[in-house]
Amino acid sequence: MLLYTKPSLYAIRALIYIAERKDKGPCLAKDIAEFEEMPRHYLSKILKDLVGAKILESNMGPGGGFALKRPTSKISLLQVVQVFDDIHTDLKACAIGWTRCSDDKPCSLHDRFKPLREEIQEYLRTTTLDQLTKADLSKVKVRE
Repeated sequence: MLLYTKPSLYAIRALIYIAERKDKGPCLAKDIAEFEEMPRHYLSKILKDLVGAKILESNMGPGGGFALKRPTSKISLLQVVQVFDDIHTDLKACAIGWTRCSDDKPCSLHDRFKPLREEIQEYLRTTTLDQLTKADLSKVKVRE
């Protein structure tokens, strides 16, 4: 099972919340934090990072809040996770921690682990926010 870091998981949950309410207008960080049982200040930073990544837009004042910048079908899980995690480096890392593991000088697990890494990357690249709004994420584990 893929383990997400806490910021990535909070971002995914917040984006699902916003996506499910997109027809009602922008969402406030305090409402998301309360509903998802997240620390409000921590979530606010995550939401600002998503704005910086052009996944969300933010409007101040009455009627303001956070809204999706593009359709849910155009936001991949990879785009979200890479805002918070160096996923490309993580997926290139050796399965047993060797610094010089490669196709030319593989470790004992290299040939078994490489297809798995590629499958995880493909999953992240092809899974969209649209699909996540239909998924049950209650059993996703958080990596601290």
